[in-house]
Amino acid sequence: MSLIRIAVLATGDELLNGSIGDTNTRDIARLLGPAGYRLDTSLCVPDNPEQIARALRLLIPQQDVIIATGGLGSTGDDLTAKTVAQALGRPLVENQKAIEMIRRRYAESGRELDPVVLRQALLPQKSVPLPNKEGSAPGFWLRQQGCDLFFLPGVPAEMRAMLTNAVIPALQRNKPGSAPLLKRDYGFFGLSEPQIESRIPYADLPQAVQVGFSLDYPLVRISLQAETEDAENLLDTAEALLVEQLGDYLVARGDESMAEHVGQLLRRSGISLSLAESCTGGLISQMLTSTPGASDFLTRGAVTYADSAKIDWLGVEPEIIATYGAVSAECALAMARGMRAASAADLSLAVTGIAGPGGGSDEKPVGTVFLALAAENVNQVRGYQFNGDRQKVQQMSACMALEWLRRFAIESLS
Repeated sequence: MSLIRIAVLATGDELLNGSIGDTNTRDIARLLGPAGYRLDTSLCVPDNPEQIARALRLLIPQQDVIIATGGLGSTGDDLTAKTVAQALGRPLVENQKAIEMIRRRYAESGRELDPVVLRQALLPQKSVPLPNKEGSAPGFWLRQQGCDLFFLPGVPAEMRAMLTNAVIPALQRNKPGSAPLLKRDYGFFGLSEPQIESRIPYADLPQAVQVGFSLDYPLVRISLQAETEDAENLLDTAEALLVEQLGDYLVARGDESMAEHVGQLLRRSGISLSLAESCTGGLISQMLTSTPGASDFLTRGAVTYADSAKIDWLGVEPEIIATYGAVSAECALAMARGMRAASAADLSLAVTGIAGPGGGSDEKPVGTVFLALAAENVNQVRGYQFNGDRQKVQQMSACMALEWLRRFAIESLS
């Protein structure tokens, strides 16, 4: 373990009232690890000068490095620089280098500089401004009682860029870390945590490799991490063992989403796809189009929520709905066939179901979902019973649809 004690101090009312989540602490930990640094402490305080000052006075004697995020903008609640100056007994002064950075950023972007923005150049005396290549507010770095304090914007993209380009290089020059902590993440779909754990070959894994679990509903996320000089080789060995046992359920790697993984497979297979969605309300289409390149395989998607839409747009026979219901295997298959006929896509997938909380019956309770797939010489349909609230039923339905597409693409590539 690194002997360097590093704390994160996240500031912002929005982090504590539920408006947004604190992703910055997570990202800081992820970026520090490969450079040989670990977080020792994490604190989150509101935009309150007294509480920010109290946190600094608490952390400075205990830590070698403090990375603070938030409160560097030009609005009334951006209090960090002023508060730090008062807490550390330093005057707040106009930093000429910071002014130059701000002016340069505005000139490069072709924007007119509002004089109010120059408030961001008021920094505690003896601060070193840190360039912000993603925004206008400079960060700053100062030293107090042997502790290095880095103050970064709260905007995640700005924070990550500044941490990577300024903070980590400064740490490596002044306080080198230990062996890098390397981590690899994997997403699995179709097995529960206990089922996955029972298949992990713990006895065969390299001793220095640690296994971690987390839930990213409905995926189970597994992490492999190692903190040695040969971590890369150890993780290669561990990954091969993991894939050997669980590869059939592997649907994502790293920060990749399941939809991104499926999209890559569809692109490689050269399959064109069209979608007909009812209970998912376009969620499958949204997931697939959330990353660039979906136009390579996705031709169209229709949200055929009402019975009339299924009849008018997809050509579902009214008798099918009258006899079996809109939530039925027969209707789902007719939707898939109708969409394929209308789109001329290689593959069409349809979903219909009852997401809830109302609309269920004894015969078809909330969570009843049917998926259907139509392709050349392929007509596949299956019913499911998913648990949870409306959002979970929709999420599970969409991911199960992606799983069908994943397996179809893999089979076509084999």
